[in-house]
Amino acid sequence: MNNSLQEYLNFANKLADAAGITSMEYFRTSLSIDNKKDESPVTIADKNTELKIRSLIENEYPDHGILGEEFDSVNPDAEFIWVIDPIDGTRSYIAGHKDFGNLISLTQNKKPIIGIINCPAHDERWVGAKNQSSTVNQQTINTSSVTAIEDAYIFTSGLYFDEPHLRNAVDKIKNKVRYFRYGGDCYMYGMVASGLIDIVIEDTLKVHDYMALVNVIEGAGGVISDKFGNEITTDSHGSVVASANKELHSKLISLINE
Repeated sequence: MNNSLQEYLNFANKLADAAGITSMEYFRTSLSIDNKKDESPVTIADKNTELKIRSLIENEYPDHGILGEEFDSVNPDAEFIWVIDPIDGTRSYIAGHKDFGNLISLTQNKKPIIGIINCPAHDERWVGAKNQSSTVNQQTINTSSVTAIEDAYIFTSGLYFDEPHLRNAVDKIKNKVRYFRYGGDCYMYGMVASGLIDIVIEDTLKVHDYMALVNVIEGAGGVISDKFGNEITTDSHGSVVASANKELHSKLISLINE
């Protein structure tokens, strides 16, 4: 495959443009809401946004794979796979809250090389690519310099910690940090990349929930891994720890696994 990373990055931004337009068409309108098998909500906005993204990918790169939230995978064994969450934070979206986003990632051999966190209601777009500096609205960004857990600001969804060990670890971290808040959907990862907060910890995520986050966080100087400190790939198991820098991250992983 001779296509350049920049070509794929330009195309990923086109996907984000389309996703933002489609999802905003339904935002703060009366929506019919269905529940999926896992009891998570889904709307016509989720489905039509993903269908739009899929159509663009299939027309431009028919040999690429697609792994999305709402529909079956396409070409799952392809070298390049687009991982998409059409509306991350559907509960927020339904409530008219602006922190939802469109998550778009391109992986090569199961590892992310492009990630976009597009938050159209905020008119903010974080873009990351392998070995490149991350940006928000085309301005280079950096994570914070906070290295002590006691000085950090942590966000977490807080609702989905499946096993007691991680749940207890997060409780300990919450009691150590300077500031703590629940909620934020994908927007909170953009805040880490922009240096506004320092830590996000979540669990039981699916591949479309976390893959777009990796390049954004890393390209801003941050670190993102699973709860054991392992790198994030399409084979990861759903825990995510994102932090501002290696020193802070090392302390978090040690505390989680002590």
